[in-house]
Amino acid sequence: MEFELETARDDDKIVLWLRGDIDLRVRDRVASTAIDLLADEKVVIADLSGVTFLDSSGLSALIQARKAAIRLGRQFAVRSASPPAARVLTVTGLAQWLDGADRP
Repeated sequence: MEFELETARDDDKIVLWLRGDIDLRVRDRVASTAIDLLADEKVVIADLSGVTFLDSSGLSALIQARKAAIRLGRQFAVRSASPPAARVLTVTGLAQWLDGADRP
């Protein structure tokens, strides 16, 4: 499946829809798009429901976005992780941190 990245406004947040493989090939695009959105938006949600593959490079992009949000005083979280993405998030222990459960 070809990688797709789209954004849409949902009430007071921006949803970053990710579909396909999130790997080294698209890591920088995912990270830079999320970080750019965080410069203007208080809440950015990455929807992973269409993710078919998530490797350490893709995970790195999500971590970069979450760290940028913390640094900027914004919120970045993932939601609706597909089974392949959920497995990686769970095995690495990052599921709760990336779902924003620790934010105030």
